[in-house]
Order: sequence, then structure tokens, then C-alpha cells
Amino acid sequence: MNTKIFPIISILALLLVFSGCGGGEESAEKKAPSGEALNVPRMKVTLGSLENFYEATGTVQAKTTTQVSSNMMGRITSLPFAEGDTVSRGQILIQIDNSENQTRFQKATAGLKEARAALVEIDRSAEAAAAAVRTAESNRDLAEKTFGRIRELYERKSATGQEFDEAQSRFNVSVSEAERAKANVQTIISRKKQVEARIEQAQADIASTKVFTGYSKIASPVSGVIVKKFAEQGAVASPGQPILSIEDNSRYRLEAAVETSRSGLVKIGQRVNVRIDALGDPEMFGTVSEILPSADPSSRTLTVKIDLPSNGSMRSGLYGLARFPVAGKEAIAVPEAAVVRRGQLTGVFVISGEGTAVYRIVTTGETSDGMIEILSGLSAGDEIVSADAQRVKDGAKIK
Repeated sequence: MNTKIFPIISILALLLVFSGCGGGEESAEKKAPSGEALNVPRMKVTLGSLENFYEATGTVQAKTTTQVSSNMMGRITSLPFAEGDTVSRGQILIQIDNSENQTRFQKATAGLKEARAALVEIDRSAEAAAAAVRTAESNRDLAEKTFGRIRELYERKSATGQEFDEAQSRFNVSVSEAERAKANVQTIISRKKQVEARIEQAQADIASTKVFTGYSKIASPVSGVIVKKFAEQGAVASPGQPILSIEDNSRYRLEAAVETSRSGLVKIGQRVNVRIDALGDPEMFGTVSEILPSADPSSRTLTVKIDLPSNGSMRSGLYGLARFPVAGKEAIAVPEAAVVRRGQLTGVFVISGEGTAVYRIVTTGETSDGMIEILSGLSAGDEIVSADAQRVKDGAKIK
């Protein structure tokens, strides 16, 4: 540091000597500028604790990314969105050709109508069959009683054999008719079950086609921005094959790579300073939400996920820097507004005992929260211009 400063000072001294030979009045005017004293902030330099940070770089990623796919096979008839478009939850994004499914729906609806009409006829037939059973059973009971009386008379020799045979024949016929009536009822019941099964199948087909009709219109499951299109209108969609990728643009996080040797600095729930250069905003605070348990063997780093505050300009893929606090150190630090850079030189204006500003070259170190560490050039107790230093010139009077 000293080897660089001494030649510069020597050159400046020579220039002052030569300029003095040329005209004393002009030199005196430059050394003691006229005008009122400047009213700028000033401060005493002190030795204090300067917070130190470990910086880890990372990439911004959406906290939730959803891939939208179809639940049915069919040709995409509508896909009017492009990458970068913002969509809302429930908004229809994609429509799949549903004509074949509509044909099945119409067929199932016609089958249901036909089966229900058949069921009405069967119910009428069942009522008639039930009435026939009642009539046949009544005739059978009457024939049985008549046969019983004729049989008693025949046993007492009061009825002829022909009368006995006729009564027995009528009884047997009535029994057969009652059995046929009951069998007819069972046939009708069997037919009714078949028709009811057809109705259930038709209803199931209709329900299925309604489900597939719902599948033909694909709504956005989340609100966010479309970041990737995997298909275009006219392509054939297949179940499970992604069509769009949507990221939730209200929740982002920085996935930072932290050296394993520094992993002790990171804790779940810790607040961390984060800077996203592309946003042009000052540092923001993030919260450590996740620390992946396994390290990358090639880089020897752990992935730390830091939840970021909401920002409408945030996007996946942005470069970010996370700053994890390390134990502070004793150092001299001055505000960034106190530092003045002149070409390759960096310095501050020290206020002399006479109240004039003297430009002093310093060596700077780390920057933290608007303060710059001064490695050399200043000592505790020095008084400096702490802000608006760009307005100050060598030799200027300071209020």
C-alpha cells in the first residue's frame, strides 16, 4: 500500500512546486478557496463491531410448479395461451376433442330411454301376472274344496265315479294353472331384472361420458404464470402426458449452495439477507425453510431453500445472493456516502482542527448494511465528512 501512495504524493508535490513558480496568486486562490463554509454531515470515527457475512449464491425457483396434463386421449382443439401468460385458478386452459364421447353419451341416453319404456311395460305385465296368480289360486282352492266334497260323497257311494273323476280333473287343472301363473310372474321378474340392469348400465355409461366431458375441458389448478408449453393446438393429448407447466408466481424461494464447512451457520427459520440483482431493489429478508440432507459430492455444497417475500417482478431462474451472518469483528467503518473515489484512488474527507476538509486516501474492506470497513488511512478519533462528500473539495471550510 505504502509503495503505491508515496510516488503519487511525490508527483503531486512536484506539480504544486511547478505551478507555484508560474503564478503565486493563482496557487493561493486554489489552496484557500473562497466562499461560505459547507454545511455537510460530519462524524467522529470510532472503533466498533462490524458484522461479517458468509455469502452463498443461488437461483430463484418457484415454490410450487404444477404440470397440467390430460386425463383422456384426444386431439387438442383449443390452447390459446403462450409461455409467460398469467392464468387464474379454475380458468379453462385446454379443450380436447369430445365428439366421440358425445356419440357415446347420445347412445347411452337413447338406451336408457328405451330401457325405461320397457320397464314400464314389464311393470304392467307384472301387475297382470300377479292378478292372474290370484285368480288361478282362487280357482285352485275352489276346485280343491269341490273335489274334497265329491270324494266324500263318492266314498259314501253318493256320487258316481264319473263325478269323482271330473272333480279330480278340474282340481289338477287348477293346480297346473296356478303353477303356470306363478312361473309367468318369475319370468316377468327375471325380465325386469334384466331391464333394470340395462338401465344401470346406461346410467353408468352416461355418468362416464359426463366425466369424460369434464376431462375435455382442462382448468388451471393454480393461479400463476405459464413457464413451459409441451404441446400445441392440433396435437394429440395422452393421459399423464404434460401439456403446460405453471408456476405459482406468488411464492418464490432462493435455492442457495452452501459449503458443507459453513453449514453450521444455517438453521431452519433463520432470517437471511438476500439480494436479487435483476430486480434492482435493495436487499430483502428471506427465511430458511428447508435444508436438503445430502450434499453434492462434486461441489461439496448443501442446497438451502430460502422463502422470499412476495414481489411481482420475481421469476424463476434469477441469480441471487444469500448472506449468512458470521461472528462480528472490531473494525473502523464509515458510511458509504463518506467515501469518494477519484480514478484509482479511494478516500474520505478528514476535517482538520481548523475546520477545513482534507482528502485522505484509505484502504477499504468489506461492506455491510451501508457501512464500509476502513483497513488503513483512518484512526479512531478522526472527524470526517459522513455524507454528501461529493460536494466537498480539498481545503473547503466545513461548518
